[in-house]
Amino acid sequence: MKTDKRKYIESHWLVFGVKGAIGLVAGLCLMLTTKTDTSYLTTIVGITMLAFAITEIMNTINRKKLQRNWGFSLAIGLVEFFIALCLLFTINLFSNEGWNIALRIPLLSVYTCIASILSVFIGFTCFEDKTDRFMWIVMGMIGCVLGLVMLAGSGLSETTHIQLFGTYLLVKGLTDLIFGIHSRNELLEKAAARSKKAKGKK
Repeated sequence: MKTDKRKYIESHWLVFGVKGAIGLVAGLCLMLTTKTDTSYLTTIVGITMLAFAITEIMNTINRKKLQRNWGFSLAIGLVEFFIALCLLFTINLFSNEGWNIALRIPLLSVYTCIASILSVFIGFTCFEDKTDRFMWIVMGMIGCVLGLVMLAGSGLSETTHIQLFGTYLLVKGLTDLIFGIHSRNELLEKAAARSKKAKGKK
């Protein structure tokens, strides 16, 4: 079971690499920016989630052409696309900014919590490699803490909530990028080993 799941995740190495780079850049922008305009910050998050969704949907199309399992990728892409639309369209959906904030903050908080719990689950169940397991579990635990702080922090400003989400994007982006590179290297090593073995038989 672990082997099957590992192969599925390894086959996504490029997706993890691309989404990791996007998340890393977006996280740095959100954490280091001096702007406090919530519309500006929300737009960055919305565009980031849209980029995630486009990457995953393109991956879905490619996997379907190759006749690989594509259902999970499609589900992730649709969820990310839905969140992106919600964020981008609720920037000024209501004249009362309080209503806009009331929609955006729970959305980001719940997404952070669910994605982080999934990361911990994947870390415990999918990896024999201790480094990969450690990265995914730690990333998930950090995300869970950030998500819970966002959910419970009713007294925090939306700017602070978005910067907390930026911290999550930074941690997740760095982990995904490292994992993508690591997975690609492992696949290349396995391909080289198979090629060497085949030549040895000849």
